[in-house]
Amino acid sequence: MVDQSPSYLFTKRDVYYYSRRIPPNMWAIYGKKRLVVSLGTKSLNEGLSLSHALTVKLNTLWEEDTAIPNSLDVLVAKVEPRKREPRLSEARDCYLRIRGAGKPETFERAAIRNIDAVISLVGDLKLTNYTTLEARKVRDTLLSRGLTVLSVRRMFATINAVFNFAIGEFGLDMKTPFALVQMPQATRKKRPPIPIETIQRIQSACFETDDDLRWLVSLISDTGMRLSEAAGLAIEDICLDHQVPHINLRPHPWRRLKTQQSERQIPLVGAAQWAAQRLVEEKESQWCFPRYTNAEGCNGNSASAALNKWLKANFSSEAVVHGFRHSFRDRLRAVDCQTEMIDQLGGWSPHNVGGQYGAGFELEKKVIYLRAIAISSAPAISLS
Repeated sequence: MVDQSPSYLFTKRDVYYYSRRIPPNMWAIYGKKRLVVSLGTKSLNEGLSLSHALTVKLNTLWEEDTAIPNSLDVLVAKVEPRKREPRLSEARDCYLRIRGAGKPETFERAAIRNIDAVISLVGDLKLTNYTTLEARKVRDTLLSRGLTVLSVRRMFATINAVFNFAIGEFGLDMKTPFALVQMPQATRKKRPPIPIETIQRIQSACFETDDDLRWLVSLISDTGMRLSEAAGLAIEDICLDHQVPHINLRPHPWRRLKTQQSERQIPLVGAAQWAAQRLVEEKESQWCFPRYTNAEGCNGNSASAALNKWLKANFSSEAVVHGFRHSFRDRLRAVDCQTEMIDQLGGWSPHNVGGQYGAGFELEKKVIYLRAIAISSAPAISLS
């Protein structure tokens, strides 16, 4: 299939060609009515650049009624800028400049960290100099250092993304070597939900300690929010004076949301409602948790480390913050909450196309199920 593009360009087997009608007065000189020249690149940007340069050169020749050189290749060579294959560090920088625009800081950190790991182990080479031998060395070294197979796979996913981007951007004729090596089988440990009895003990401890870290735990425990979603809340996201008190979960410049479905309204009940009230009463800034959030970003990793340490030391060696989210779904199942409602409450992607239609359930419907799963041990709350 031939895809037409502007500027006299078309592609054939992903390679860009220059095609242009020759003026009638030059037909005898060229012995043809149309020029078709391979630009030798798979990159649209480079193809446009070469096409523009070739157009300028041809316009000059044709205006001067000058014959074309004996070889079309000579003409292309005159206008084609010298191709410079990037090194891996340059490909990474280009990748971040184009693909990293508007992405969270973690996107850049992961790309830099994973590409630096390759460079430190096998060198900062031109991309076509990497083979599966280098990729195998990186894989084996990382695994020998104690990284799990899943961690190495995640690193390779970033590395492959940089290679694939550069192959298209610079018109390289190669395959991504890091995608060709095999990985050992990995068993993913399923994160266990936190039992109801343990959640009740955790919430009771939160009511007793009554500080910002415990407010964060309580907020998550009865809303099913992801840690970064809760840690990045602004005070104005808490709507206590509404008929149905709720969290208006939305993206902010300092904290993006994971998916489009993550933006949602979550009724406040039980421990979560208590925590929201305490946050409003004790607010110190525009952010609910200034310990972890400011205008520069939301440090979810730091919050996770602190809360998981507290949970493991005081309640269960398997208890982690994300376990509340697993329990949240189980608790809703236990009260016969329909799947579409569960997905909307937790911000999960819908399981079918129909789930993407419409505005979703209203707060008055949502709160019925959250009240059904609330653990009724929260201190009395005054909303005045």
